[in-house]
Amino acid sequence: MEQEGVSGVGVGVRGFQALRRIVRALDVHSRKLYRECNITSPQLLCLHSLEKNRDQTLSRMAEELNLSVSTMNGIVDRLEARGLVLRSRSEKDHRKVHLSITAEGTLLLSSVPELMRDSYARAFGSLSDGEQELLTGLLVKLADRFDPVHRSTGGSSEII
Repeated sequence: MEQEGVSGVGVGVRGFQALRRIVRALDVHSRKLYRECNITSPQLLCLHSLEKNRDQTLSRMAEELNLSVSTMNGIVDRLEARGLVLRSRSEKDHRKVHLSITAEGTLLLSSVPELMRDSYARAFGSLSDGEQELLTGLLVKLADRFDPVHRSTGGSSEII
């Protein structure tokens, strides 16, 4: 039996509604980003990651962004076609593909409007340390239950 909150709506329903609002905000942001900058959120996350950690492998980037290697490969194909990313084979192990951001990619990053993650950082920062810990723990737990294949390793990624 679902516990009812103050408004008479079940706690689970209120939680689901809150998650839907967050998903909707992310979707609106993604569409605006594509319309204004001709780049998708995953492409932007890839560029940010490469700016922060130059010369990454394709498989490491896929793992960091929680994407399959084939999906990551498609994202990199599109970024490479636009001259935003360079792809090179490892000299030691030709199976490994290294990625690096180009000057054009860095320039694009500097022209992108405020990121959703900046809005998230402000909202998250308004919570107390205890609230941040509690919320993060509960979100990870919920995500793990929704998607048991991609269970959290307990670590945190700097990319949102």
